[in-house]
Amino acid sequence: MPFDRSLYPPDWEQISLAVKDAAGWRCENCGAEHDRPHPVTGSRVILTTAHLDHNPANCARENLRAWCQRCHLDYDRPLHIRHAAETRRRRMVERGQLAFDF
Repeated sequence: MPFDRSLYPPDWEQISLAVKDAAGWRCENCGAEHDRPHPVTGSRVILTTAHLDHNPANCARENLRAWCQRCHLDYDRPLHIRHAAETRRRRMVERGQLAFDF
C-alpha cells in the first residue's frame, strides 16, 4: 500500500533502518528473515517498519516494530477494514444515497 511520505519525518529512512538493524533483519513477531522465503507462505520476505499506533509522526522506538509484510498486514487489517467502510460510505453520500449510521 503506498504511503504519504509527507506524514513521516524527514529522517524516516534512517529511523526505519535502525529498527530493522536492531531486530537483526528478522520479523519481531514471527521471526521471518528479510529477503528469504517466508516460513509459512514461501514468498520472499520484505521487512517493514510498523507504527503500533498507526501514527507515522510518532517514531518513538517503543512505537515501532520490524515486521514482515505478512505480520504488518495482519496487524493493520482492522484499520484497513475501517478505512474501506469509510470510503464506501463517503462514496454513497457523494452519489446522493442516504447513509445510515449503525
